[in-house]
Amino acid sequence: MDFTKIDCAKFDPAKMFDMDAAISKMEESSKTALGMITDKKARELAETVTLASFDFAKAQAAAVRAYAEVVRKAIQI
Repeated sequence: MDFTKIDCAKFDPAKMFDMDAAISKMEESSKTALGMITDKKARELAETVTLASFDFAKAQAAAVRAYAEVVRKAIQI
């Protein structure tokens, strides 16, 4: 493969992997699993930590998109 002929301007990581859809699916599955915890205090604690983890994952996904956009624009220059 001739790597000198790759057009990096056409590279779009968002189209390769939909991070938002993956995170949403994991969040949905986690809610189902957390619903099976019978102890109320333990369930609330697990839900709080899990929610914070998914908020963090969503922020990371947004940061990756922003970074990828900057790199894509820089390569076009």
